[in-house]
Amino acid sequence: MTDAPPGTARTDSANGHAQPTMDAVRALFDSHQIFTVQFGMTDVDGQLRGKVVPADFFLDSIARRGSSIPNIVFGWDVTDTLMDCFTVSGWHTGYSDVVLMPDLATLRPLPWEPGHALVLCDVVHTDGTEVPVVPRTVLARQVRRAAALGYRFTAGYELEFYLYRETPESAAAKGYRDLTPAAPGIATFSLNRHSALEHVIGAIRDGMRGCGIPILASNTEYGAGQLEINIEHADVLTTADRVAVYKNGVRRIAEQHGYLATFMAKVTTEAAGSSAHIHQSMQPLDDPARNAMWSGDGPAPLLRHAVAGQLATMCDFTALYCPTVNSYKRRVPGSWSPVSAVWGTDNRTAALRVLAVDEPSCRMENRVPGADANPYLALAACVAGALHGVENELEPPAPVLGNAYEGDGAPLPSSLAEAVDAFACSGPARAAFGDAFVDHYLASRVWERDRHREAVSDWETGRYFTRV
Repeated sequence: MTDAPPGTARTDSANGHAQPTMDAVRALFDSHQIFTVQFGMTDVDGQLRGKVVPADFFLDSIARRGSSIPNIVFGWDVTDTLMDCFTVSGWHTGYSDVVLMPDLATLRPLPWEPGHALVLCDVVHTDGTEVPVVPRTVLARQVRRAAALGYRFTAGYELEFYLYRETPESAAAKGYRDLTPAAPGIATFSLNRHSALEHVIGAIRDGMRGCGIPILASNTEYGAGQLEINIEHADVLTTADRVAVYKNGVRRIAEQHGYLATFMAKVTTEAAGSSAHIHQSMQPLDDPARNAMWSGDGPAPLLRHAVAGQLATMCDFTALYCPTVNSYKRRVPGSWSPVSAVWGTDNRTAALRVLAVDEPSCRMENRVPGADANPYLALAACVAGALHGVENELEPPAPVLGNAYEGDGAPLPSSLAEAVDAFACSGPARAAFGDAFVDHYLASRVWERDRHREAVSDWETGRYFTRV
């Protein structure tokens, strides 16, 4: 990635894709009749934050120079409560500016917002240097690490979410309790149930295809109103960009059809959790058509090293895979969600599911992340973990056979508090992501942990109010 101070046009993007010419951008705006541009970046919680401007102002100025935004975008929690616990943001900085630099390779029309286009941004200081706590920058650095070793990572993303027959206002009025699901009862992989919801699911698929996000498949899942829509694999930064746009788009399209979508990891105690399964493979940079995880007639040593590296760092990186207090309500035995750092061949009870039948399909699936994970940080953890194994030529333990919940693998953190402690003590995390990001992310997760510790829940009042 080429850093560019305000007033300087970049010639490439963070994922190595060439920036389109301004003539090409103007032609896209003309063909799609674009009159408004949304541009921004994801914060540590994965929320898209940015600005909306007229298309002509974007073309004449922002596309080339970027746009300033106060560094408070790094200082809010998920509810926009100020966290004054950071170095990069806080009263001590005067909440000075950073610069959103559009990555024009990510520019796309938004079919669900006619006349609107969206572009994702990198974030730099006013002197043009990187802001190291930006999730997209964290992932781009792992991409560069892999490239230095001669490899490219690709990933596909399987996201589950729930749909409710609610509006944001009605759900809030109910305290997010007793919401009406989009469809009653559980009907997993039901074509009949899917057809009943096709008006909204189809709109999501069509909208994503219309903005350059290829969709492989969709299906109903194991909860009332729960769905899964799978995004086709691409290089990891492109995949993260797609997921960021996708999650935002799903929410908007759902609202337009009278539904409310949520990517919470666990919506109720009784409901199935929502995951983000990440399928990964590697290619040699000098032969990108080849799967580097396959050699001759079987899996290559690279696959073993990558599996071993992700297993070795899985406890340390759980805070990136499972970033909220709610994340850990999903991860319990017998829930299709892993609880220990083990791998298995085509085994959905293991944290890493390895598929190694032939070269085209050879890959590993990380089943730890929840749907609430920031895609840039979850993918950065995947790449960093795999590279840890490749660089150190680690070998994995024996694969788990049968039910991994009955095995003796290293237990994964079972709460955000445990995950924070593991991340804080992690040498591989600091080596991969740098002190600036690790300290910033830790402060944000400690804040989240402590807000939960202080909150009195419905469970507590129901259990103790008249009994103690």
